[in-house]
Amino acid sequence: MALLSIVVPNYNYGHFADRFFGSILTQTLGLDDVEIIFVDDGSDDDSLQFAQKWADKIKCDRFEILTPARCGKPGPVRNYGLERAKGRYLICLDPDDTLEPNFLLACIETLELNQELDLVYTDYNENSADGSRVVHLPKFSPAHLRSQNTVSPSALYRRKLWDAGVRYRDNTSYEDWDFWVQCLVAGAKFQLIPQALYNYEVHGTNFSLQAVKSDGAAKAQIVLNNPSFFGSIVYEWAGAHLRGRLHASAFQRGCIPRPVDIKALLLKMDSGEI
Repeated sequence: MALLSIVVPNYNYGHFADRFFGSILTQTLGLDDVEIIFVDDGSDDDSLQFAQKWADKIKCDRFEILTPARCGKPGPVRNYGLERAKGRYLICLDPDDTLEPNFLLACIETLELNQELDLVYTDYNENSADGSRVVHLPKFSPAHLRSQNTVSPSALYRRKLWDAGVRYRDNTSYEDWDFWVQCLVAGAKFQLIPQALYNYEVHGTNFSLQAVKSDGAAKAQIVLNNPSFFGSIVYEWAGAHLRGRLHASAFQRGCIPRPVDIKALLLKMDSGEI
């Protein structure tokens, strides 16, 4: 069994490959016990040629290039790679982003030194055409995850979560958020590493940016997927929102309403304020 499996879901991101794999090559964690599983989702660019180039260049335990049938959603593509992963620790990394040199070592060391923890993630740098900023995430709280996704997409976690049945679902475009909720329901202990060790690159083809177009439905589906985590009032809101009921608005983008938010809206409706 390898120490770490890195699953890389890809669709037409060949032009990012040198930057991404270059950041893997400069990791302070030795790669001898690391496997890389590149899963291409039917790209029609030069992604496979770039992947093969880096497979020949990176000296790691295993570099596998997989080409399943085109899916069009990142969740099932990640699952396809994770099903074939053999590492004690698992991580999915998007190839349009990059890692700071100490990212993998910091994550692995934190989990190795703290056996009660199951999942770790870091602050990150957000880079766009308008400039760069450091995103400082709050200390982890289950309450945060009930209303916002405060976990970065590059979380690294123990294999036991996958073995417990946690999977990326394809019925919500906020598949990362849904995955973290599943981990929490499975009993995982989370911890933030308060260092910006991950670089999130903002560009026009980010799947996460496209996901905001279905914000309300995507949030409602997370709730319906995980009813025990959100409770009855929020569960009722989710079903009503998907049915197009007027009293179940989408609320703020990227935020699942809390019970108090839903009750306040219903009171305003009953009083005729809205």
